[in-house]
Amino acid sequence: MLYLLHQLVSESALRFPEQIAVRFQGRGITYADLESESGKLARVLGDMGVKRGDRVGIHMNRSVHSVVGALGILKAGAAYVPIDPMAPAARIDYIVNKCGIRHLITSQKRLGALEGVFPSGAPLQGVFIMDGRESRPQSFGSAVQVDWEKVRDGIPDGRPNAATLDSDLAYILFTSGSTGNPKGVMITHRNSLTFVDTAHDFFGIDKEDRFSNICPLHFDMSVFDLYVAFKAGATVVIIPESAAIFSAKLAETIEKDRITVWNSVPSALSLLANYGKLDQHDLSGLRLVLFAGEVFPVKYLRRLKECVPAARFCNMYGQTEANTSTYYWVDRVPADDRQALPIGKSLPNFEVFALDEGGRKIEGPGHEGELFVRASSVARGYWGDEERTRQNFVRNPLLPDLNETVYRTGDRVRLDPDGNYVFLGRKDHMIKSRGYRIEIGEIEAVLQTHPGVRQAVVVPIPDDLIGNRISVLIVPAAREGIGKDEILAYCSGHLPKYMIPEIVEFRDRLPTTTSGKVDRAKLAAVESP
Repeated sequence: MLYLLHQLVSESALRFPEQIAVRFQGRGITYADLESESGKLARVLGDMGVKRGDRVGIHMNRSVHSVVGALGILKAGAAYVPIDPMAPAARIDYIVNKCGIRHLITSQKRLGALEGVFPSGAPLQGVFIMDGRESRPQSFGSAVQVDWEKVRDGIPDGRPNAATLDSDLAYILFTSGSTGNPKGVMITHRNSLTFVDTAHDFFGIDKEDRFSNICPLHFDMSVFDLYVAFKAGATVVIIPESAAIFSAKLAETIEKDRITVWNSVPSALSLLANYGKLDQHDLSGLRLVLFAGEVFPVKYLRRLKECVPAARFCNMYGQTEANTSTYYWVDRVPADDRQALPIGKSLPNFEVFALDEGGRKIEGPGHEGELFVRASSVARGYWGDEERTRQNFVRNPLLPDLNETVYRTGDRVRLDPDGNYVFLGRKDHMIKSRGYRIEIGEIEAVLQTHPGVRQAVVVPIPDDLIGNRISVLIVPAAREGIGKDEILAYCSGHLPKYMIPEIVEFRDRLPTTTSGKVDRAKLAAVESP
């Protein structure tokens, strides 16, 4: 039994040394070389003072080098802290100082973005340029700059001697909140391996599989892409950012690299279904399509399933704080575009339950409540934030004598007649307008069923008199577009009067986070007065 994440690579390197572990832009690295490269990096990190329990930042685009960086940090006994490569300077500075990061792994491409972020006297002691041989020196205060490719060939192979435990931190992922500073979710090796082991067995992964990786390291869905694949000795195909934003290129990549397992947010799949020219590509190699993170509009899911009939589709549900905990096999797409897909039932070795407003466990179809997750995947809490940790990581209300921590998700769900949970919306997405309680997800779900709408997002605008005005931003499905009157008439036919938007605006596109989700925080900041 393996207890640490990086041992997954070590074990596969023994079993399948010549198997390609990671492939990127036509080039690959074998398991034997990945094991060697990450071990060498761990040695250098240790020589520079990195020790068990330290936090090491990773600020670079997804690549083979970023994977080597993450594994090297783990082998050194430290925890890696992925920083969104597109994050503004203030956010980078906040994360580095919040976590006490003293060493940073980056790339030549991102060096320019880091200039000026750290003043003289910055906390950094070492900066590793993973793809640099003769990088020009940067201003990182007194930090030592290491051009990794220049020094690695002189480092002997050997196993790092970090006495890591499975209860030690493996990584800290910062999640974007709608307001205020981001939260750093602390994930241990045991937390992560609980999901990795379950997913590997549940989905029947083996070394012949080829995983797509479209999710960056700072997004928790990357845990499935990398570590589930590593456990099986499978191949991870990293999708370049250039291919991820052009759907036709994405379909070409799936075909060319013979992807068998796909995992992403639904937005990427919706674009693929609409603009990927799927009839021109052979996607028969896809056997498993997983999606999570947001609602998948039924009309796009139906189109995609028609184009890839041999693949099994699974709606996954989870959070960074507890990883994926439920699943729902989409064997049949609902005939009604307004019908929400269930998020399903608990994965093996996970338990989810919902409590109503009176604190009673909901049982039976039609009942609603807030969802809780019980599993050893539940994170340790938020780094340096005891207050928010207490609010969300609570004693199990069903088994109080165990002194066991469960994660309070803040998600509202309902049980359907088959015992599946159906996601209703976030507690923090519930607004009040003119005295009515409104779930903005319900408005968005109705708008998504309109054939002329590709995307729709509700942005509530605070109003002193009525609580909130309802504004909606729409990306039309076709160039000729649709008009405001048509949208309002459609809403009138499907929503009560108090839920009909007051403001309708059209956009060519909506801002997204680097994980592919709509950036609601940015929209709220722009649209609010």
